[in-house]
Amino acid sequence: MGQKIRPYGFRVGITKPWRSRWYANKKSFGTYLVEDSKIRKHITTVYRFAAIPRVEIERKGDDKLTVYVFTAKPGMLIGKKTNRLSDLEKEISLLTDGKAVDIRVMEVQKPELDAQLAAERIAEQLERRGSFRRAIKREMDSIRGGGADGCKCVVGGRLGGSDLGRVEKQGWGSVPLSTLDADIDYGFAEAKTTYGIIGVKVWIHRGLMKQTEEAKYGLTS
Repeated sequence: MGQKIRPYGFRVGITKPWRSRWYANKKSFGTYLVEDSKIRKHITTVYRFAAIPRVEIERKGDDKLTVYVFTAKPGMLIGKKTNRLSDLEKEISLLTDGKAVDIRVMEVQKPELDAQLAAERIAEQLERRGSFRRAIKREMDSIRGGGADGCKCVVGGRLGGSDLGRVEKQGWGSVPLSTLDADIDYGFAEAKTTYGIIGVKVWIHRGLMKQTEEAKYGLTS
């Protein structure tokens, strides 16, 4: 069976929430969709140093929107010396034709179990000309130490600067992509090296949804 569907989109509306929460008529839908794409691209590109795995957007009416920025380094956005939130609000307001913007910073509690951050860390090491096998092994050890049930990593491109592009896969534990109840996190990043772009994909199995909710809220069955 081909497993080519994005794990998050496969579970949206069942065990995962929407990352854009608003309602629009046929006239405004396309405008809102393009604005959301611009906001996410701007934040993840310009503020990449803050380790931002995802951005969620809520709209209340036509002229107000709330942007939830999930980051593993909140101090880079809200610091004693630098507070970049006001600048970010102005930038997003310009992208959305002057709409009122409210930025809320949410800290990622376990960055070692976030697949997007894991993929970006591997890509960063590849850009520094590090060994891809060593980079993957180090990241997998970190994921294992964070308490994951399984992990899979795929890198593809001119690995090690070779003339012929190839794909390398590594993994451990179980990663049940077809199980809707499984909490599968997926991340993708690109390493822009001097000899081409290397793609990095990471899947992390963080346990069944019931187990993760019990651990999060202290519930007992």
